[in-house]
Amino acid sequence: MTNRASSITAALITVLLISLSPAAAFAQADPLAVEWDNVPASEIHRQLGEAKAAALAGKEMARQMALQDVAADYQMNYDVLFYDLWLRVNDTTEILYGDVRTVAQAAEDGVTEIDLDLHSAMVADSIVAPSGPLAFSRSVNVVTVTLDGTYNTGEQFEFDFYYHGHPVEGGLQAFAFDLRYSKKVITSLSEPYFARTWWPCKDRMDDKPDSMKIAIVVDTAFYVGSNGTLDSTVAYGNNAHTFYYSVSYPIATYLFSVAISDYFVWHDEWIYNNDTDTMPITHAVYPDLELYSYEKFGITPYAITVLSDKYGLYPFVREKYGHSNFEWGGAMEHQTMTSTSGTSFGYSEPVVVHELSHQWWGDMITCESWEDIWLNEGWASYSEALYYLEKDGWTAYRNYMNTMAYTGGGTIWVDDTTNVWRIFNGGLSYDKGAWVVHMLRGVLGETKFFDGVDAYYNSEYQHGALTTEEFRDVWEAATGEELDWFFEDWIYGTYLPNYRWTYYTEPANGGGYNVYLHVDQVQTTTPLVFRMPVDFAFSFPTDPTEVYKLKIDQRNDNRFKFHFPEEPGSIVVDPDDWVLLYENYVSWLMYIVTPSDDLTEAWKYVPYHDTIEARGASGEYTFTVASGSLPPGLTLATNGVISGTPTDSGLFAFAVEADDNLGSTSDRADFSMHVTYSPTGLAGDANNNGKTNIADITYLVAFLFGIPTGPYPPAPNQADVNNSCTINVSDVSYLVAFLFGIPSGPPPNTGCVVSE
Repeated sequence: MTNRASSITAALITVLLISLSPAAAFAQADPLAVEWDNVPASEIHRQLGEAKAAALAGKEMARQMALQDVAADYQMNYDVLFYDLWLRVNDTTEILYGDVRTVAQAAEDGVTEIDLDLHSAMVADSIVAPSGPLAFSRSVNVVTVTLDGTYNTGEQFEFDFYYHGHPVEGGLQAFAFDLRYSKKVITSLSEPYFARTWWPCKDRMDDKPDSMKIAIVVDTAFYVGSNGTLDSTVAYGNNAHTFYYSVSYPIATYLFSVAISDYFVWHDEWIYNNDTDTMPITHAVYPDLELYSYEKFGITPYAITVLSDKYGLYPFVREKYGHSNFEWGGAMEHQTMTSTSGTSFGYSEPVVVHELSHQWWGDMITCESWEDIWLNEGWASYSEALYYLEKDGWTAYRNYMNTMAYTGGGTIWVDDTTNVWRIFNGGLSYDKGAWVVHMLRGVLGETKFFDGVDAYYNSEYQHGALTTEEFRDVWEAATGEELDWFFEDWIYGTYLPNYRWTYYTEPANGGGYNVYLHVDQVQTTTPLVFRMPVDFAFSFPTDPTEVYKLKIDQRNDNRFKFHFPEEPGSIVVDPDDWVLLYENYVSWLMYIVTPSDDLTEAWKYVPYHDTIEARGASGEYTFTVASGSLPPGLTLATNGVISGTPTDSGLFAFAVEADDNLGSTSDRADFSMHVTYSPTGLAGDANNNGKTNIADITYLVAFLFGIPTGPYPPAPNQADVNNSCTINVSDVSYLVAFLFGIPSGPPPNTGCVVSE
């Protein structure tokens, strides 16, 4: 058996058995000891996911926070418009002193109080509105604020929240005081729902403030990297200064960050709009990594250009992009200022591109729920491959995709958002999520795929948040394709299709060769049937290779018939790696070779004749109807011939079994036959009004006997009910017998008369 992952297994093992494991690599005295640029993507993503999960998991409080977040009515009575945050960071006592001004508006009538998120480790000192102090109460990690009045839909209110405290450490740590080579590094990582552990906010992705002001006070030894534009740095007393940032785009609370240390700061720029505009790029790196950072972060302008060309203009072009080093294990896509570890991992090309691409997918457009984290991480992981496609070509792109071919279980849709290890599952959220995007490209084709990208970028969700279902709807509207089946199978289903296939060739009457292809799905996981278009490439001794995209959407009845001038030398399944699959060629035994849609079209009251065929084994078969029923009037002979005259219309489903007469092999195939009225109309409908009744008898009599002078039948074959190729009095008698049972007349035929 072969599969998309097995072809790279040896390479994976080789890389993963390097003398230092990824976890050990981060602990080395030399942060550049392991080269990560050429490590398989799956290992990069495992490290990215586990670095986030390991820092944030481990306590019951995380579960409680998640449960609080999924409450249907929690914090839905107001919308945040603006945060103005002032924060004094004392690096000696490790205490934060803060003031967060919140400007919001009521989302419903009669709002008198609202809930804010703030971890119990932080002390709420006071809350003050322009009108004066406000009353508040606490319940563990929620602060309920009593407003200074009653606010109706659209009415604004504001207040300042004064607080202080040492942020919680350990399993919920989102704000860390670290040391690196005896130098202090103070940074944040709040994903998925831990911004509340160090500042009071409405900690949800589905309500981004429109803008934000940030003021961070630190000792003069430190530089502060944060979101948006650095407007100024102003002295604060004798030994401190304040960094003032402004954020002019909507931002999710988990994407607001601070990075504080004795950084070496250097600047680059991105030139765009036909070389007429520039955007600043700022890198705050550990001083000992200055030279290393020039090379590694130097790709940033090129990467922004690549992704802007593919996705749309960099979403925060009025501000900046850049990087800050931190002591967390991986990297984090903080809006406009990604945080990365001060190791070769944080500087590696795939990680730089991954976090940059989040500025589009994750930061500009954010998943509305952590159930849909693939919309962030899957797209970012796919963007790595897209980058290598532009940089190195299609072979590099496909090779890279194959290094994240995830074949394990579980759904991409996160079924337990109380478990951060589940949210940041590298195989599902990152790798298989990337394959979903890749396969969507294969299903839609290049033009429609990038039509979808353009519509997604410019959708109503720009600088907002959405669910998987809303994402699907955007793409359906943009491409005109119905995609429910795709998301049902790949987002909510598990594992991948396992195709068992075989083929049979024979010389065809009149020359050339008939080729019969049979494909089964043999996976025992959910779904039992994936509905996917899969490429099959037929190669020939002298003719060019022909590739057919075949819809494999049945369990055991994917049957196809082809005719070629030459006999194919080989068939390759999914030659360009567009589908995450297993595939296994087996020898041809005996199969029914007639596809259901290859049966002749059937018409009511029109004689029918077709044959169901099989190939293999002895060549002598007995055919029987195994289940269902043929259309009334048709029968299946033991030699596979279907014949008779259909007497009813509609859709008829039946299964046929073929047994080898000289052995024990057999096969079963499902068929459906849609019987419609005659292609020339309704048999017996002499006046062509859509009905067969006494009016047709009157019409024929008038035509034949001039009572008075009757017109020639508009559809002559419908009037030749006895199929004599002539319209005469016998047709009148035939129609009378049918309509009035004299005695019991046979149904009318569609005749063979030549039109006048």
